[in-house]
Amino acid sequence: MQKVTEALAEWVPAAVPAYDQRLYPHQYAMDFLTGAGRTVIPQEIRHRVDRMVMTTPNAKGQQRKRRHPDRFMARLMLNAWLDETGEDEGAVYRALADKYLDAHGMSRP
Repeated sequence: MQKVTEALAEWVPAAVPAYDQRLYPHQYAMDFLTGAGRTVIPQEIRHRVDRMVMTTPNAKGQQRKRRHPDRFMARLMLNAWLDETGEDEGAVYRALADKYLDAHGMSRP
C-alpha cells in the first residue's frame, strides 16, 4: 500500500497538468506557439508565411480557400524564423517548451 506522503508527492492539482517527458520539447513548444505564445513570432514572418500558403495552389491546382491547421502553420512560421536567424533548432524548441512549462506552472523533474 502506498504511503500518504508518497501519494501527496505525486499528486498534482487539477488546474496544473502533469509534466510528460514524451511531450518535451516539441509538443510543448507547439502548444506554446498555438496558444499564449502566438505573438512571439514576428508579425512580418507570420504575414509572409500566411501569404505564401494562401497563394500556393492546392492539389487540384486551385487557389487555397482555407488555411492549414494552426500547428502546421506555427511550424512553418517557426522554420521560416529559424532560417532567417540561423539559430539552433533544438535550443529554440527547448526554450519554447520551457516557456510553456513556466506559463502553466509545470516543472521538469
